[in-house]
Amino acid sequence: MQGHRLLGGVLAFVGGIALSCNGSSDDGGGGGGGACIPGQQFACDCLDGGQGVQVCDISGDSLGPCTCDGATGGGDGATEGDTEFGTADGSGTGDGLCGNTFPDPGECDEQSPDYCPEDCGGLDGGTMDTGTGGEGSCSDLPTYVAMVPSVASRWESGALTGFGAGEAMCQMAAAAAGVPNSTDVTVCNYQQVVQAEMAGEFAAVAPGTTAWLHRLTVANIGATPTQPGLGGRCVDWTYSTNHISDGEFVDFPGGGAVNYNLDADTFYDGVDTTHSQPGLLECGSQMRAILCCNPICDSSG
Repeated sequence: MQGHRLLGGVLAFVGGIALSCNGSSDDGGGGGGGACIPGQQFACDCLDGGQGVQVCDISGDSLGPCTCDGATGGGDGATEGDTEFGTADGSGTGDGLCGNTFPDPGECDEQSPDYCPEDCGGLDGGTMDTGTGGEGSCSDLPTYVAMVPSVASRWESGALTGFGAGEAMCQMAAAAAGVPNSTDVTVCNYQQVVQAEMAGEFAAVAPGTTAWLHRLTVANIGATPTQPGLGGRCVDWTYSTNHISDGEFVDFPGGGAVNYNLDADTFYDGVDTTHSQPGLLECGSQMRAILCCNPICDSSG
């Protein structure tokens, strides 16, 4: 199984995002109010000379510390001892996201191997109840709520590009569909798609529809676990050709079923062209839908 590591080539693709983070500031990359998109990732320098990743915090005001392979922090405000793989107590599957202050998929599920209590604090006081039952609980809300049809692998909405543009389009689609709290709606991730399929929420999706898959967690291809990565997400939806990155997707054969087309090699460094699969998981030549979901809020999963 190939390890997941984000490398510096991603910086070349995020320059067009109007609301960008400055990953080289003295305070660890933070910017003034609304400096970056929550969960957005940026490359940074590690003490060992390698490349790590910084993630925009849930407030969108600043970047988290630089996390590096080998538990070594580096430049851009990081400190030695930052951990990339798993949590500080050794729990978690090693998705590299625990400790980024953002509640990534599975991190607020106490039964999940990705459970990360320090990141779940971002859900406290939010607009949606984190409880598992009772009147008004968000567990009563559907996961899948809307679809943005026919979008190229480079997502664009107004001045936004990439994942932030996808969120903006989802919120507009949700508002048009009359979804309550449409400004909370976001792009569905892999775990949400699985959850929505199990709940039968795709029954009305037309057979033959395909949709981009935003995967942030480990998934199995056959019996082999495969890590997520920019090389499977069309470089977080800023990439418009086929030679250096793949685009995972789902297709709908009908009756609410979902076929998952996953990438066993999501490596991306901005240079190596041997990790893409043109003809199978193409980015630039495809137009697919974007699936839109209510945010994860039920700690029972």
